[in-house]
Amino acid sequence: MQTNRFNAHEKILQYLDKVNTFLSIGKTLVVVELDLTNRCNNRCPACVGRNTVKAELSWEEIERIADGLCELDCKGVILSGGGEPLLHPQFIQALEFLKERGLKIGINTNGLALDQAKAEAITKSCEYCRISLDCGEAGLYRKTHGMDEKALSVVLDNIRNLAAINRKTGSSLSLGTGFLTGKETVRQMESFVKLSKECGADFAQFRPFQEDMTDISVEYERLRQKYEDKSFRVLASIQKYEAFQGGMAKPYDHCRGLFFSTVITANARVYACLHHRQDPHYLIGDMREGKSLVQIWNSYRKWQVFEEIDVQGCPSFCRNDAINRTLDGLNDRIFHSEFL
Repeated sequence: MQTNRFNAHEKILQYLDKVNTFLSIGKTLVVVELDLTNRCNNRCPACVGRNTVKAELSWEEIERIADGLCELDCKGVILSGGGEPLLHPQFIQALEFLKERGLKIGINTNGLALDQAKAEAITKSCEYCRISLDCGEAGLYRKTHGMDEKALSVVLDNIRNLAAINRKTGSSLSLGTGFLTGKETVRQMESFVKLSKECGADFAQFRPFQEDMTDISVEYERLRQKYEDKSFRVLASIQKYEAFQGGMAKPYDHCRGLFFSTVITANARVYACLHHRQDPHYLIGDMREGKSLVQIWNSYRKWQVFEEIDVQGCPSFCRNDAINRTLDGLNDRIFHSEFL
């Protein structure tokens, strides 16, 4: 008969599933929205990234952030946020460095500074690139981006050029355009899709503008039927529109999504949510105070923010909303789960 030697170090190894869970604590991070700079070359009247903090990450900070993301086993980075990422003086080097570290990269840009060198770098390093158009013609572009017809013409030429490089190199980059829907913009949904397809984009995507609850479902389906083919898709952030239809109240009481997605701003601060950049209540930590990203992410402060967030006061179109709804369903109590 085999006897138990009552050695704790042997006992715990009988429960490797729980050991693995313990070892992975702090490594839940899936994606980070990284603000390389707060500088911007557009004047969007309602930009969520507008702030008075004129900041930019140094190269040393980019390296430290990338090292931390790798240590935390983060999967991807979205370059977007507080400003226009293409304006960072070391944008191309940052792309190459992040890719070398094994991170998948997406980029949201207004496309105005998308020159040849940056376009080539994006096709080599990024999974996707979404260019904000938000219009089908110059008049609406002026209202949404605060820029004239000449600027729109440059952006459209840049999209065409990026699409051409993408085809020529056989890159796996997914190139798309973005359009924020609202009462003032829905009339140009079709002209936006048509323009995007003509420029060579792989997809055109609709998202709701802030708390505007304009229903686009009928027009969205019509445009899909009319314009989609093997090389072009019409997309929409369906979960955000469904959140409007289901009412503004959220069925969950905590933002569990913050454990999987976070934001690092251009002044090297880590925030719980992209919709609350620069809000001290959502600040998890500041790398410029000498702390590493790993120290900040594994700190007690993250749990404090988790407990203090009032999810009912958060935007209904929040990126984490769909994550929270899924996780909340998994959190339902199951009595006597030991007895199947």
